[in-house]
Amino acid sequence: MSENQNPKKFLLIKLILLVVLIWGLSAVLIIVFLSEWSDRGTFGDLFGAVNALFSALAFAVLIYTIVLQREEIKQNREEIVLNRKELEKSGKLQRKAQEVLIRQVEQTQLSAKMNAMRTLVDYYNNQISNPKSTEEIVEKAKQKRKQIILQIDQLIDGLNDSDVE
Repeated sequence: MSENQNPKKFLLIKLILLVVLIWGLSAVLIIVFLSEWSDRGTFGDLFGAVNALFSALAFAVLIYTIVLQREEIKQNREEIVLNRKELEKSGKLQRKAQEVLIRQVEQTQLSAKMNAMRTLVDYYNNQISNPKSTEEIVEKAKQKRKQIILQIDQLIDGLNDSDVE
C-alpha cells in the first residue's frame, strides 16, 4: 500500500466513526427529549426529505467520480501513446547508432588492412634497396610488392566516397 493511501484510509475511518457517533448521539437525544413514541415517529418522518437529499448527493458524487476517472483514463491513454512514440524514436536512434558503429568498425578494419599492406610494401622496398639482398630475394620482393600494390588498388577502387569520409 502506498504512503498516500494510508492517510486517506485513516481519514475514511475517522469519517465513518464520526457519522456513527452522530447517528448514535441523535438516537440518544431523540429518546431523551421526545418521550412519546408518536412524537419520535413524527420527528423521524421530518428527515425523509433529508434522506432523499443525501441519497441524491451521493449519486451526484458517484457520477462526478466516474467522470473524473474517465478523464484520468483518457490522459493515461494519451501518455501511453506518447511513451510508445518516444520508444519508437529511441529504437530508431539506436538502430542508426548501430549502423554508424558498424560503418566505423568496417572503416577501422579497412584502415588496419591498408596499414598492414603499407608495412609490407615498406618491408619489400627495404629488401629491394638493401645492398646485401641477392638478386633472387630482390626479384621475389618486387613480385610480392607488385601483388600488394594491386590489392591496394583494388581496395581503393572498391571504395565509395561515403566509405572514405
